[in-house]
Amino acid sequence: MTGGVVSERRPHGSRPDAGRTAVSGTDARHPHGRLPLPDVDITLDNGLRVVVCSAPVVPLVEIRLTVPYAAAGSGEVALCQLLAGVLPQGTAHRNADDYDAALAAHGATLNSAADARKLTLAGHTMAGSLPPVLALLAESLRAPRLTEDVVLPERERLARRIRLATHQPAALAQHALLRRRYGEEAAARRQPTPDVAAACTPDALAKLHARHLGARGAVLVLVGDLRPEEAVATVREVFGSWEAGPAGGTPEVPPWFAGGPLLPVDRPGSVQSLIRLATPALPRTDPGYPALHLAQLVFGGSFASRLVARLREGEGYAYQLGSGVESVPGASTLMVEADTAAEHTVPALAVIKEELERMTAEPPSEREVDAARSYASGSTATAMSSPGALASGLANLLHIGVGSDWLHNWGPLLEGVPYDAVGEAARRFFRPSAFTGVIVGDAAAVAPLRRGATGELDF
Repeated sequence: MTGGVVSERRPHGSRPDAGRTAVSGTDARHPHGRLPLPDVDITLDNGLRVVVCSAPVVPLVEIRLTVPYAAAGSGEVALCQLLAGVLPQGTAHRNADDYDAALAAHGATLNSAADARKLTLAGHTMAGSLPPVLALLAESLRAPRLTEDVVLPERERLARRIRLATHQPAALAQHALLRRRYGEEAAARRQPTPDVAAACTPDALAKLHARHLGARGAVLVLVGDLRPEEAVATVREVFGSWEAGPAGGTPEVPPWFAGGPLLPVDRPGSVQSLIRLATPALPRTDPGYPALHLAQLVFGGSFASRLVARLREGEGYAYQLGSGVESVPGASTLMVEADTAAEHTVPALAVIKEELERMTAEPPSEREVDAARSYASGSTATAMSSPGALASGLANLLHIGVGSDWLHNWGPLLEGVPYDAVGEAARRFFRPSAFTGVIVGDAAAVAPLRRGATGELDF
């Protein structure tokens, strides 16, 4: 959870005018070691946003297409995940073998995934094959193969994956924390069960496809060895006739949640405990976000952080731990996590609480802030150094709502954060009473923390 946290100088939601091309000068692409600015950021008439970045490291082009939506319950989440599984398996005009052969002929790959907020298609192609590969992508989007022979086996695979996930400690912790933050009903809307997945039908999938997979609000990111103007012309030709789709598909902003006791999730006989804590934080588009990011790096977001130095290096209580910010459009959550041996559960939680209290009583020093600035800038540049990582990073950032120039401006933005702003963020967001969370482990490991008849855990 240490990388990829972002902010933005440009006002929220602003971008170059629809239909206009913003081209950066060649001499301005890497000033002072910054990551490159996208060469193109435009929005087509149908609402598809296109961001193109020339990065001729290898003769490939990375492709990322994100389609946001507001899934209305766990049934629609399951349908979206099922659709993601079906898309790579051919189209209405060619079967799976023909589709795979067409991709292979261009040295291309295309994969898809979905959650409760978006469908993502990702892949790459040889640079000279971008037009036909984009045509294949558009074909799978607009005319997927939704026949029973494709949908029913994929439906069973999805139900099986969901069933298996319920036995994984990390998935248990993630689901339990979602319930703790937003309540049983809200969490259930985001979490399909195996039964819900197994009940999906081809007809329902076709209706969901018509309802959600339109161009309006979608973002296509192309990064690699390409000529920006030619790439835009190809995108216009291939995707210009893609239907905009219904309006009103914006994902909901998660509600605020209160701090409070922790929820125990019993795993009888488990030799480890998973501690997960959360508190509402600033959206990535908020001007105060860079200061919050530096504060969480000092706390637990880097190997040199206070929490890592104390909990792992000093006490030896945790073998996996850290802090980070989980962001979605319009909201974010400050997260703290630690995996510890069952017998260390109570003392590890005590150390986490003490370090949170120390952040408010002893805000980050100038030395700690300077180290966090250096780490943040360097880790972002390193993480985004390949065209594939840059494409994925841009796609994620644009989905969250920051501008396409964020990666270029992130380092200078961090340099401008005053020391006292980081201290204020530490005092504001790291109060233990503002956190809630879960502990997944054997009941005996958390027994000393139990609070009365409710079964909740003190923190």
